[in-house]
Amino acid sequence: MTTPPRILLDCDPGIDDAFALLCALRFTELAAITTVSGNVSINNTTRNARYLMDLAGADVPVHRGASAPLLVEGVAADEIHGSSGLGNLATPDSEHPESGLDAVDAILQYCADGDATVVATGPLTNIARALQKDPSLPERISHLYWMGGGTEGGNVTDRAEFNAWVDPHALDITLRSGISLTMFGLNLTHQVLMGQPEIDALRAARTSTSSVLADFLEFYRENGALHVEGQPMHDPCALLGLTHPDLFETTKSHIVTSTIDDEDRGRTFVHEPQTNVEHYVAVRADAPRVIDLIVQAAINPTPVA
Repeated sequence: MTTPPRILLDCDPGIDDAFALLCALRFTELAAITTVSGNVSINNTTRNARYLMDLAGADVPVHRGASAPLLVEGVAADEIHGSSGLGNLATPDSEHPESGLDAVDAILQYCADGDATVVATGPLTNIARALQKDPSLPERISHLYWMGGGTEGGNVTDRAEFNAWVDPHALDITLRSGISLTMFGLNLTHQVLMGQPEIDALRAARTSTSSVLADFLEFYRENGALHVEGQPMHDPCALLGLTHPDLFETTKSHIVTSTIDDEDRGRTFVHEPQTNVEHYVAVRADAPRVIDLIVQAAINPTPVA
């Protein structure tokens, strides 16, 4: 078995982040979790990450991050994820401790030795703040796998995806920084739909994680479904794009975004590749195999031996 990649996961749990977290536990060496406001408030995203570590029996430090975007007012997606961020589950208590080190310093510490891999599944506020604190950071990040953006319209406006729209200035700073980045946008994630068959499979497995994740997925499908087949499973795609690259097709492109607060706010534009820009766009997924991996991780997030 190939040694799993060591990662830091920056996230805003969130139901699909919950699935991504369990994928990270199963398929990577998860060194740290940093939280950001996005799907719900920073209090809830941080508490939810801690709860999910309890649920999975994992000992991974959780670092609290930005409570608001850089320059615009924060907006949540609790109508999709529930008031707690985890469906009908009340804001959960957790015995898993919160780290005393904040997210920005955790990112800088994690990347200190260079060749660092980061997966981000929420607004990029923490990444941008780390770049502002240390502009040399791109030299120590080998690649950033980001769920956000898209090439074919949006889900918070007609033109912009949620993570990009919530903090367009953070996205702009990240895209301009020189970090090598792959964007897993809506054009890709809408190929990976989970619904009733996956709910049934999770319930049939009867594990401590699968039963809870089945409840999350049922809420997600009922409150956010865009397709008859189920709900796009956005965030795990960025994680699995790292661990199982053979299941994804990417193209090299130059990605930019709009920070102007008009109808184009947060829209991601894809241009011809440039020699000095290492941006990639995921365009196609082997959806059945990706879904199978997500279900495997939700049933048993124990690292693969």
